[in-house]
Amino acid sequence: MKAILAPALFGLAACTALAGQGSARPLRVVTLSTVLAEIAREVGGREAAVVNLVQPGVDPHTFNPSPAEIRTLIDADLVLASGLGIEGYLGRLVASVGTRGRVVAVGDALPAVIWMNRAGTGGERDPHWWNSVDNMLIASGLVSAELARARPESAGEFERNALAYGRRLSALKAWAAAEIAALPPARRQLVTSHDAFGYFARDYGFAVHSINGLSSESEADAKHLAGLIDLIRRERIRAVFAESSANPRLVANLIGETGVRLGGTLYADGLGPAGSGAESYEAMYRHNVLAIVGALAGP
Repeated sequence: MKAILAPALFGLAACTALAGQGSARPLRVVTLSTVLAEIAREVGGREAAVVNLVQPGVDPHTFNPSPAEIRTLIDADLVLASGLGIEGYLGRLVASVGTRGRVVAVGDALPAVIWMNRAGTGGERDPHWWNSVDNMLIASGLVSAELARARPESAGEFERNALAYGRRLSALKAWAAAEIAALPPARRQLVTSHDAFGYFARDYGFAVHSINGLSSESEADAKHLAGLIDLIRRERIRAVFAESSANPRLVANLIGETGVRLGGTLYADGLGPAGSGAESYEAMYRHNVLAIVGALAGP
């Protein structure tokens, strides 16, 4: 009788354990970036329920969470922030109310952060790390590790998902390099609304000339604008670019002063809303590359 019952009991226990694993609720992951929301969904798969607070089209430099959104942050198993100072409210919020889960500033863990030295301000870290595909690959691994820390039994699934996502990112990187290779180095002059493309510029040998600084809230002074106008004329820069989350007024003024043409609108601070053609990271990056190369390579 024992020989018959033991396997049966073992099978019942195994089924119960599997049922328990299958019924475990998904991890509550809250993100403060459209890009991080995509990474968390791709890497977390069925094991993560992702809530993104900074919606497409919202400027992350000016975002502040509402009371309801703060409650969502407090209840999360994992909070993913861009880091590098872009969420100026986050440290104060965590210190005052705390969170249920771990808060991770992904950008702070990247190995090659760009420091910008500006007169009168000292050094600032460039928070727009997602404009480099290499950074995205590293960030995907970091998110995988954080999800595995929160749910060790699913570490293998997170790693597999990160590898699959990474293959798509690597293909995107190869495509972008081939597209930009057709643009002569002398034409790799990128004039934009604010200084958000430093990582892109480092990857592909561009010089960035922005109207505003690292934050879209910063204001360019008259001397800086005069120098930018002179640069556009002297270097015969073919186009300037607006940004989806920035005020287009200063770009319009620059066009009026120089006669340079508008090269299009770039997505600098995150993904675009539905119908924009930039709803995913791959689509956003392709949009930016095609707009830049198309405008600067033209006659």
